[in-house]
Amino acid sequence: MNIVVAAAAFVAAGVEWVEALTIVLAAGITRGWRSALTGVGFAVIAVALLIVGLGAAVESSVALTAVRTAIGVLLLLFGLKWLRKAILRSSGHLGLHDEDAIYRRTTERLGVRGETGSLDWSGVATAGMGVFLEGLEVVVIVVALGGLNSIGAAAAGAIASLIVVAGIGAALRAPLSRVPENALKYVVGIMLTSFGTFFAGEGLGLRWWHADLSILVLIACYLVVSVAFVALLRVRKTGGWTLPLAGPRHRVAEVWEEIWGLFVEDGALALGALVLLLGAALLLAHVAGASLLAAGILVIGILVFLGAALLRASAAH
Repeated sequence: MNIVVAAAAFVAAGVEWVEALTIVLAAGITRGWRSALTGVGFAVIAVALLIVGLGAAVESSVALTAVRTAIGVLLLLFGLKWLRKAILRSSGHLGLHDEDAIYRRTTERLGVRGETGSLDWSGVATAGMGVFLEGLEVVVIVVALGGLNSIGAAAAGAIASLIVVAGIGAALRAPLSRVPENALKYVVGIMLTSFGTFFAGEGLGLRWWHADLSILVLIACYLVVSVAFVALLRVRKTGGWTLPLAGPRHRVAEVWEEIWGLFVEDGALALGALVLLLGAALLLAHVAGASLLAAGILVIGILVFLGAALLRASAAH
């Protein structure tokens, strides 16, 4: 189990580190490496303080069942967000994530700074905010995938991916555009959704088939159905359109949207998942021996809400 958790964290965190690297490179090249690395330092300190705070909260007198359920809910919402976007990209309804394009937009926004010895606070803020937001996602991934017993394995996977990405980035000093990021996000979305379903159900009291082995069944289920959704959306697609890229936004609003967007991108989908979890909890509380029925309702319901969200998004344009 720990090996699976470490591998999942390595891949999921690696995707976030690649995105952070792109922002840091753009800030460093246009505004100076001193400014970019100063921003990275501030971000690392902020993320470290956040980790310490979360650790203290988890080690307090909070009930383990409540912690397990909360972790599962957050991971499920996180995974559904990634899976929804990956399916839309794979079916041609959403533009592919392009590190080169992000790099160009960031450098164009920052411009080229003149040679001075002082820090450039625009570069500090850009690099720092980019690393902090991506680091925040990594913290969520580590805590959620690690659960209560495998935090060490998840953290080891995330740290290993950071070393690999940072090493390659330092050697190349260019965005890692050849990394199959969209494919990785598809795989990670399936894994996060599967782990989230398992942990949330376990927290509610579900007794999964053969315990941890049921995660493999969930992964297979979400993979098969998501591939079917991709095929359906490709048939449904009648024109070559993509969802528009967001325009410039105020930095405070952008940060709030990023933090909120860690878990919720489609409000109806998130609300549907929470309603299903509540329904499963009520069923388990009032009907004896309903564990299998509750598990079926939870998984099938999640797939139904995901399908509805995808069809709604595909019909938006």
